[in-house]
Amino acid sequence: MICIVDKKNQIINIVNADIITADNERQHYPWNRLWEQYTDVEPFDYAKNRYINAAGAEFAKRRDAIRFLDVDGVTYGFDCASDDITNFMAAYTPLLFAGKGTVFYKVWLTDSTKGIVELNAEQMTAVYADVRSGQMAAYAWYEEVKARIEAATTVEELNSIDVEVVK
Repeated sequence: MICIVDKKNQIINIVNADIITADNERQHYPWNRLWEQYTDVEPFDYAKNRYINAAGAEFAKRRDAIRFLDVDGVTYGFDCASDDITNFMAAYTPLLFAGKGTVFYKVWLTDSTKGIVELNAEQMTAVYADVRSGQMAAYAWYEEVKARIEAATTVEELNSIDVEVVK
């Protein structure tokens, strides 16, 4: 993409081209907008938003990650994305209210194999607590990183924030 600028360096058009062929054409960057002043330097607020968005994506990966947990000496993996949590709660809620019983639930038996296992109320309660703890750790991580990003006042401060997914 190419930005076409006027004599005051204001972007008057953005075209779908790869090669700059005229003096009034500039390389397009994601922060360039029609009718705004052209710049090839990323604006600080744009960089902050990019960092926050990348941290948000990393947060979602951490929150929704499969959690492999020890259940009475056997390791099972539990899916933790929103719809998976809904399924877990549908299986767990009757046991929670009854305080006893068992339920059949689909888990990861290995990194690549799923199967159905029978879990009792006590086991499901332990899984619930472990999953919740892991998800809360992801929330805490995100809020801490987001606060540091929002507090940054220079590019150097942003770059010092250790969020590998952002860089």
